[in-house]
Amino acid sequence: MQPETDPLSIAQRMKDRIAKIKEDPGRALFSDFTGTSRGGVSVSVDLLGRLKRVDLRPGTLYEGGELWLISEIMAAYTAAVTAANYLEFDTAQLARELDEAPALKARIEADTRQREQPRRPAATRPTDDEYFDQGSIMRRARE
Repeated sequence: MQPETDPLSIAQRMKDRIAKIKEDPGRALFSDFTGTSRGGVSVSVDLLGRLKRVDLRPGTLYEGGELWLISEIMAAYTAAVTAANYLEFDTAQLARELDEAPALKARIEADTRQREQPRRPAATRPTDDEYFDQGSIMRRARE
């Protein structure tokens, strides 16, 4: 039997999927899984394989290309459903954002610390009164 139709391998894949969902339910439930066709059509689905979004690359539509477009959408949809079934989080938008969140948080904290550091005062220049008063006749007379 092939692994796709073997009941034992199907049961094992289902157990693995449930274990991944239990690890991080929010990540699994709220992610959109994306598949892309060779022609540049992208389709996003949720965890259950329900269609969320279809994105077409500019220049994809042309007159008489309806059958080609349908096959591209179906290829992208199949890839997205496969990603959702195997919980391939690298193709999931929310999961990717969650993975990048710690690095983004660290970068923001470093920028905030850098801004909060006390700045050294710039070398103070004398005001006009002080400048002209230094070498004036009035000052020499007072001394």
